[in-house]
This record gives sequence, C-alpha cells and structure tokens, in this order.
Amino acid sequence: MMFKVTTPPRIFGAISLLVIAAVVVGTGLIEAPFFRQSIIDREAAIVRDMVNALAAQHGISAEDMEHHAEPKAARKLDETFGLLRKLPGTERIKIFNRDNVIIWSDDYSRLVGTRRTTHLERLTRAMHGEVQAVFNTVGKDLRLDEQGPPMPQSIESYVPILTHEADSPATVIGVLALYRDPQDLNRTIRQGMYLLWMFTGGTGLILFFALYKVFDLVYSRQQTAESKFSKLTVEHERIVQIEKMSAMGELVGEIAHQLNNPLVGVINLTQLAERQVSDPQRVSELLAEVRKAGTECRAIVQRILRINQASRSTIQQTDIGELVQDTIAFCQHSVALKHSVDYPKPGRKHVLDVDPVLIRQALFNLIHNAVLAAPDKQVRVSLAEAQRDSAQGVLLSVTDAGPGFSRETAGKLFKPFFTTRANGTGLGLSVAQHIAMKHGGVVLAENLVAGGARFSIWLPKMMKP
Repeated sequence: MMFKVTTPPRIFGAISLLVIAAVVVGTGLIEAPFFRQSIIDREAAIVRDMVNALAAQHGISAEDMEHHAEPKAARKLDETFGLLRKLPGTERIKIFNRDNVIIWSDDYSRLVGTRRTTHLERLTRAMHGEVQAVFNTVGKDLRLDEQGPPMPQSIESYVPILTHEADSPATVIGVLALYRDPQDLNRTIRQGMYLLWMFTGGTGLILFFALYKVFDLVYSRQQTAESKFSKLTVEHERIVQIEKMSAMGELVGEIAHQLNNPLVGVINLTQLAERQVSDPQRVSELLAEVRKAGTECRAIVQRILRINQASRSTIQQTDIGELVQDTIAFCQHSVALKHSVDYPKPGRKHVLDVDPVLIRQALFNLIHNAVLAAPDKQVRVSLAEAQRDSAQGVLLSVTDAGPGFSRETAGKLFKPFFTTRANGTGLGLSVAQHIAMKHGGVVLAENLVAGGARFSIWLPKMMKP
C-alpha cells in the first residue's frame, strides 16, 4: 500500500524533509566555492613565500629579469623556478616581467616573449604586490599553447616576485603564474562538503524529529480537544433539547391543569342535564353553569394567546418618559385605584429603540400587580439611568407597599401560570420578563427593608443585534 500524505503531521513531515534536504544541499553547494577560494588563497600565499624564498636564495634580481635571454640569467631562472615543478599537481609555470611579457616557462619555450594569460586583471594586481588566485571551472578550457593540451579545470595563481637587496626596499620585479591540477583540492572540497552535509543533515534530522514530535503531540491534543468539544456540544444540545421538552411538558401540564377543572365541570354538568331532561328549569340552571365553565376555558385560551402576541414586536424610537405617563393614565381608567400613582418626572429625556406596545404592556402588568398587592396604598413608579454588566440603560421601577414575597416564592415569580392569588392568572410577570428579554433587558424583583417589593424593568440603550 502506497504512503499517502493526508494528515497534517504527514504533510508537515513531508514539507519539513523537503526543506531540510534543500537547506542541506543548498548549504553545501553555496559553501563549497567559499571553501575552495579560501583554500586556494591560502595555497597561493604559501606559493608566494616559497617563490620569494627561492628567489632570495638564488639571488634573483631585476637585472636577471631584464636580461633573461642571456645564458647566465636563463640558467639562474631555470634553477630557481624549476624546483616548483615538484609541487603536487603542477601543470604549468610562467614568469612575467614588469611589461607583462613571459620571460620564462617550464615547458613551452614558444610562450617566451608572448603576453599569453587568461586573467590579465589578476596579473596586473599581482604586479602591484597582491597575491591572486582563481579557480577555472569546468567549461572554461584553458590552452596555454597552441601545441599544449587543454585543461578543463585548473587553479591559477599569480604571486609577485620581490627584490631582496639590503640597501633598497622590496619592489616587484616580476610575477610568477602557477597552474595546478585541482584534483586534490576537489577531493578535499568533496570530503568537506560530505562532512558538512552529514553535519547539517544530522542536525536537520534531529530538529525534524523534535519538531515533528511536538507537532504530532499538539495535533493529537487538538484532535482530542476538538473531539471532546464536539461531544460536549452534542451533549449540550441534547441537554438544551431535554430542557426545552421539559419546559414544554411543564407548560402543557399547566395548561392542561388550568383547562381540566372547568372541562370536568362541563362533563359532570352535561351528565346531570341528561338525567334531568324532564325538568326544564334544572336543565336551564345546569346549562348556565356549563356556559360559565366554557367562558372560563376561553379566558384561559386567550391568556395563552397573549403570550404568543408578546413574541411579535415592532422596534421604534420611543420616549420612555412619555410611555410611562401614558401607561399610568391607562391604568387609572382600567384599574380600580384608590390612590394616584406617584411618578416623579425624570430630569432628562430617555429615548430608546423599543416596541412601545410591548413595553407598555410589561409596565402595565407590574403596576397592576403592585395595585393588587396593596389596594389601599399608593404605588410608586420611577425612571432613571442604570448600568448593568458594563452596559448603559434605563431602569423602570414599580414599588408597592404589600407584604413582599417569600424566599420559596422568589424562584417561581417568573414561571408561567404561577400565582399566589386565588384569582390570578400567573402570566403577568412571565410576560413582562419575556418582553424585557426580547429587548435585551431583564425584570428584577426585590423585597424592601421598609416593607413592600420593587419590580424593575432594565432596558439597554443599545440593543445587541
């Protein structure tokens, strides 16, 4: 079965290996020319010292360079520089005078008197006292004479020949050009390149395995974390679904409980009417009771429909202060108030993006509950700015002078159909809470130390999208 690069660790491994291989090979290929040049520069310096030592030993002077054709001078040059033929890899030796003319050659006498050289600029620099060395690469065949064989590769060194007279400073009297076979140098370079490749490759592999292990470990942990998160998400969705089903079942149970009593009464009253069909007066009384029970069922259904109506909203800019005044005025006409609602007008205008119909309904429910909690006492309504969870907003508070609520009741205040009054619907606070949450707010409830309770609607100034 073929190896397939499919997982991120394998992709990382493949790319890393390619990068390491490219770095190792590239490093060797780039460093090799520098190593080669460094070696040949060092060897050229050694050749310079050797040439000048031989020149000093045999007394080579500027006069010998000028009269190189004379037998004495030619013999001295041959004895002095012919020794360099013993250097390993030496192919050619030439001596140039100050006019860049070849005055002596170890092999091809026809070169004498010519200006044959492949690197005139290096010869010129050597004439000024600099040691020059160059590596002639493959593809640059070097033919030193018409009859000489071409050299595909060579090391060309130009070293200045200095005078060694005690009474005068050292001056350049000529340049020796040495041509050598680079096989030994190439072998050394290859060995060095192999060692460099082994070192960088080994270091790269160690780094690769370390990074691969870390990457694989991180990837495995990421996969494990994602798997756990996925399981948690599924479990959370399942729990939310269970909670929804539970809440729905509880709501249906409450609705069924609310409808069950009047419907049982309808059935019982209908059965009685069937048995007393001969007594029209009694049947009429029983039918009146049936109609009463039906009316109660209709009222329960209408209350349920009001919950659905609270889910629809039309957002618009609304002056909350004016909305409070309109709601209080509506309460005075629809609720039996023994005292007027106390509402101190706020010092500034508060305009929010809300559904005025829904907010008015929620505030009406709170005022109505406050009136029912203490019918003989005054209800106080206030409007003020308030901050909640670092968000700016307004707080609509309704305070009553009733008995407040117990700790057990506090957890059920906003539960649909929960009520502490015999004739209550249990929908006022739950609807108000639903409306507040649709606007990004919340309904808060608290008992007051001095007595009574305060129910507040907090609405943010900026609704979250």
